[in-house]
Amino acid sequence: MIATAMLPAEALASPLALGTDIPYAVMEGNAKEETIDEAYPHLLQNINTHTEHFSRGYTRAPYWLHFMLPAHYFADDERWLVISPNFVDDIRLFYRPQGSQQPWEERRTGDTWKAERGDINYRFPVFRLPPPPKGTEGYEVVLRAASTSALLLDLKLWEPHIFLQHAARTTSFWAFYFGIAAIASLLALILATLLKSRKLWSITAVSAGYGLVACVQGYVAWLLPGIGLTLQHYLTSVFTLISYSALLWMAAEVMQLREKLPCVHKLMTITAAVIVLMLMSVPLNLYGEAIYLQAIMYLFTGIIFLISCLYIWWKEKFQLATLILGISPLLLMLASLSGLMSVLAWLPYQPWIYAIWQFGLVVNMLAVISSAVFQVYKQRIEQLNKKQMAEELRLEREARAHQRQFISIVAHEFRNPLAIIAASLANLQQVSSGNRQEILRYEKIERATERLTQLTDNCLADDRLSAGQLNIERHPHSLMRLIISSASFISLSDDHSCKLTHENQPIQIDEIHETEDKTILEIDSALMRIALSNVTDNAVKYSPGGTIHIDLSRQQTHWVVSIRDQGVGIPTDRVNMIFERYRRADSNESTRGVGLGLHVSRQIARAHGGELELAENTSYGCRFVFKLPAVSNNSQDT
Repeated sequence: MIATAMLPAEALASPLALGTDIPYAVMEGNAKEETIDEAYPHLLQNINTHTEHFSRGYTRAPYWLHFMLPAHYFADDERWLVISPNFVDDIRLFYRPQGSQQPWEERRTGDTWKAERGDINYRFPVFRLPPPPKGTEGYEVVLRAASTSALLLDLKLWEPHIFLQHAARTTSFWAFYFGIAAIASLLALILATLLKSRKLWSITAVSAGYGLVACVQGYVAWLLPGIGLTLQHYLTSVFTLISYSALLWMAAEVMQLREKLPCVHKLMTITAAVIVLMLMSVPLNLYGEAIYLQAIMYLFTGIIFLISCLYIWWKEKFQLATLILGISPLLLMLASLSGLMSVLAWLPYQPWIYAIWQFGLVVNMLAVISSAVFQVYKQRIEQLNKKQMAEELRLEREARAHQRQFISIVAHEFRNPLAIIAASLANLQQVSSGNRQEILRYEKIERATERLTQLTDNCLADDRLSAGQLNIERHPHSLMRLIISSASFISLSDDHSCKLTHENQPIQIDEIHETEDKTILEIDSALMRIALSNVTDNAVKYSPGGTIHIDLSRQQTHWVVSIRDQGVGIPTDRVNMIFERYRRADSNESTRGVGLGLHVSRQIARAHGGELELAENTSYGCRFVFKLPAVSNNSQDT
C-alpha cells in the first residue's frame, strides 16, 4: 500500500502535485489491453514509492500508477484534479473510497479520447472529485497512461476557487504571450519578405515553436472544438520536429556561419533538413524512434555550435554585438535540448526548463529581430553613403572633364603667342648690341618662354592621355639629339650645369654625325622630347644647384637614359605618388609646377613600350631612368 502524506487542509492554498506532494507506486503494464482488475493485484505488490515527477520518455508500454488522496485533502469539500500535459494519448483514472471493495469510478481523457475530456471546459482535463464518504480515510486512485508521444504526467489537486483564480491569471498571461509572439512573427515575416534576408526568414521559421507551445498548453483543442483535438494530436509532433530544425537554421544564420565557418554551416543545415524529413515518421507511426534520432543529432550539433560560438567570439575578440547575437540562440538551444532530454527521461523532468524555453522563444526572436533591423539600418546607411559617393564621383568626373577641356583650350590659345614671343626673341638676340644687362633680360625671357611652352605641351599631352587619344607617330630620330635638345635649357639656369655622357663617356656634340649615330629609334620625337624635358626640368626645379648628369647607355634590348640631380631627395611618404596626376614630390606650394610632368613622361614612355622609374632616392640626389626598347613594337602604341 502507498503511504499517505499527512498534510494539513490549509496546504491546499496551493495545489498538491503528484510526486512532490503525493507519493505514488508505478508498474509497467502489458502492451495489450489490460483491465484495472488485472493490474490492481500487481500494483499492491509495489511497495516502493516515488516522489519525483512521473516521466518515462517515448515508450509504447502503458504504465499504471497507484496513490492515495487522504480525506483531509478535501476538508469536506470537492477538489479538482487537473492532468497535463496534453500530448499523452490515453489516460484512464480509477478511484474509490480507500479500503472499500466498491466498483471503481472510471474517468477517461487523453489526446485521442473523442468524448468529453473532463468535467469543465478548460484547456487541460479537469475532474471534479467529491469529498470522500464519511467514515472513510480518503480515495484510493489508480491511473493508467499510454502514449505514442512522451509519457509524462503533471497531475495537481486544486481547491476550486484557487484553481479558478490561477486559470484566470494564466489565461491572461498566455493571451499576452501569444499576442507578443504573433506580433514578433508577423514583423519577422514582413521584414523577411521586404528585405529578403535569410536571417529574418530563419527567425520566421522559429515561430513554429509558438505552435508547439499552443499545442502543449491545450489551446488548439480548446479553441477548435471537434477537430481541434485530433489536429492538436498531430500538430504537437509536427511542430516539435519543425521547431528544432528551425532553431538550428536560425542559430547558423545569426552567427553568420556561412561566411565564418562554412563547414559548420553545412553540417547544421544538413541536420536541420534531416529533421524536417523526419516528419514522415508521424504518419508511419515511427515518431518515437525519430525523436530519439533527433535528440542524438541535436546534441551532437549543439556541441559543435557551442564550440563554433566560442571560436568566433575569441577570433573577434569578444565583441559585444557578436556576444549578444550568439548567446541568445545558444541559451535557447540549451533550454530546448534540456527539455528534449527530460521528455526522453534522460534528465529528470523540471517544469522551469520549459518555462525558460517558452520565454526564450520570445526574447530570442525580439533580440534577433532588433539586431537584424539594426544591421539592415547600417546597410541602408552604407547604401546611402555609396550613392552619395557615386554622385560626388560623377560630379568630380564632370568637373575634371571641364577642367581638361579648359586646360586644352588655354593651352591651344597659348601656343600662337608663345611662338610669336620665341620668334621675336630670336630676332632680338640676333640684333643685340651685346650689352650684358640686355643679354640677361633676353635669357630670362627665354627661360620663361621655355617653361610656358613646356607647361602647354604637358597640358595638351595630358588631355590626349585622359581622352585615350595619345597616338604615337613614329619616325626615325636620334635619341642622342633629343637628349641634347631637352637639356639645352639647363644652361639658362644660373645655378646649374649639365653633364652629358654616352656609356659614361663625355659627349662631344660637334662630333655627332647622322651617318655614325647609332641611337636612331622609331619614336615620336615631339612626345619623347616632352618626356625627357619634363624629367630634366624637375631636376632643375627640385635641386638648389649643382650638376645635372644625363647618361645614355645600351643594355641588351633597351636604351637607358639616366638623369641624376644633386637635390635633397624625395620624402619617403611621397615616393609612391610622384607619378600620379597633379601630385608633386614637394608639398610646398611655393615650388613651381602643377604635378603633370612625371605623370605625362611615364605615360609617353609606356606608349613607346618603355618605362620611367625612380632608380635612386637619396638625401644627396635622385636618379630617374627611362628604358626604351631598341626595336619599336607597334603593338605598344595607344
